[in-house]
Amino acid sequence: MRVTTGTLLLLTGVMHQLVGLVLYREPLSEMVRAGVVASLDGDLGPRAAAFWFLVSGWGFMLLGALARAVERETGRPPPSLFGWGLWGLGVFCVVPMPVTGAWVLFPLGLHALARRRPASAPPELPREFVDGADHVDVKTVESEVSLREFIAGLMSYQPAWMTALYRVRGGFVRLLGMRQLTVPRPTRLRAQDVPMRRGGAAAFFTVRHAEEERVWVAGAEDSHLDAVLAVTVEPGQELPRRFHVVTVVRYRNWAGPVYFNVIRPFHHLVVGAMARAAAKTPRLA
Repeated sequence: MRVTTGTLLLLTGVMHQLVGLVLYREPLSEMVRAGVVASLDGDLGPRAAAFWFLVSGWGFMLLGALARAVERETGRPPPSLFGWGLWGLGVFCVVPMPVTGAWVLFPLGLHALARRRPASAPPELPREFVDGADHVDVKTVESEVSLREFIAGLMSYQPAWMTALYRVRGGFVRLLGMRQLTVPRPTRLRAQDVPMRRGGAAAFFTVRHAEEERVWVAGAEDSHLDAVLAVTVEPGQELPRRFHVVTVVRYRNWAGPVYFNVIRPFHHLVVGAMARAAAKTPRLA
């Protein structure tokens, strides 16, 4: 039986309370001797620290029980916002006080994010590129351009803010001990130069599958994960047509989910901007 995020949070709260009862046994004993009622009035020392330590433990247990109930009732893990919330709480606690047990919130947040079920890929994308994926997301836009024109606009979009994000990414991957890729230079890809054969190169992607006016699949491999960027066109549509930009990720080792879940908000920002820019690509005469 797979351990749920709610169960882990509940156990974290229980352990937190046990540690608090041992760590703060003297202040807690003083509160009992003082009659408990109003035993914290004006106290900002050990008694107050003991009180709020145990309050936070109750909070973890209640949050864990709630998440566990939701997971059991729906059969699904908590929403992604829940995992990011645990990360945010961890940052809020760890930054001003590095010597704290709040570090445990980071793996708990990663556990919640890693258990999210991948989104459904459009049927035009062959199943071989989706089966067994750890993450799938889809950005949908409408445009009157051809598939080649759309891909050219997608791969050519790289404003200054995106280049800056690539540079920040470079520093982060070095912290994880991963291979540093060079920052891609902005290039202008023409529609007629879009590779449509397996093995063709487009920026740092390699084409894995392509069908004119239907689907284009490219991938990039690294030691920590395998990433696929695909573009599909819904068939049988009048202009404007609906394009789906699909990202598929498979983790290869422990660094994969750590890396991807940290950059995930920026990934959605970048791919969404690329898709919108591609939709506005001018049509060839």
